[in-house]
Amino acid sequence: MAFLTDITGHLNYLNVRLQGKDQTVSDLFGHVNSFQMKLGLFRDNLASDPPNLTHFPACGELRNDIPEMAECEMTIHRYRETLEMLQDQFNNRFQDFHDKRGTNQLFTDPISAVVNDQPPELQMELCELQGDFLFQMKRNERGVSFWRLLPETRFPLLRDFALKQASMFGSTYICESNFSMMKHIKSKEKNRLSDQTLFHLMQLGCTGIDVDIPLIVCHVRAGFILARHFPRPQVCGWAEQL
Repeated sequence: MAFLTDITGHLNYLNVRLQGKDQTVSDLFGHVNSFQMKLGLFRDNLASDPPNLTHFPACGELRNDIPEMAECEMTIHRYRETLEMLQDQFNNRFQDFHDKRGTNQLFTDPISAVVNDQPPELQMELCELQGDFLFQMKRNERGVSFWRLLPETRFPLLRDFALKQASMFGSTYICESNFSMMKHIKSKEKNRLSDQTLFHLMQLGCTGIDVDIPLIVCHVRAGFILARHFPRPQVCGWAEQL
């Protein structure tokens, strides 16, 4: 139970990291890759003599409470096989991520990417990008914030590559959050909303752009004032047809 408590805590931490807004596939791959590295560290810690339980606090407390130290450590050593099985499961289930490691590295840090490892159609534009001192000064920008700096006329293929990467759904978080928002908006008390009104409310509820309500009110008031002081001139019927 102590080992199960510790390893479940690490899995829950990974689960939380994989959730949330504004995460691309490259970000999710980074979280999974870091957890796989942690599994290797956990395996080596349990294989040492005596076992290093720094990252297993519940197991450490149990070892301190049990007087039979040798029996407890023998039991802990057996969990190394469990960690190896968990590593194999992660390697099999996330094999697609590892196959696209070069693509994820290019999207995350194009300035440091190896040109020869990239698709041939992107190599020429990537050479121009890495040779431009302006973009080298912007290398601290990562992910989407960096790709927005590239002019479309100069780097059309790299821009298309970035758009494909950024538009991939790494999880079902966006779909689930939008569905929850729709259920909150169109409830039993508001079941007479039209489809058009629901669409506009979904845009307001799911977008990350802040709506400047005071500015919109000022524009509406200005329109009423102009309509009152400068009414539309009346024209004849034949002129309206023109």
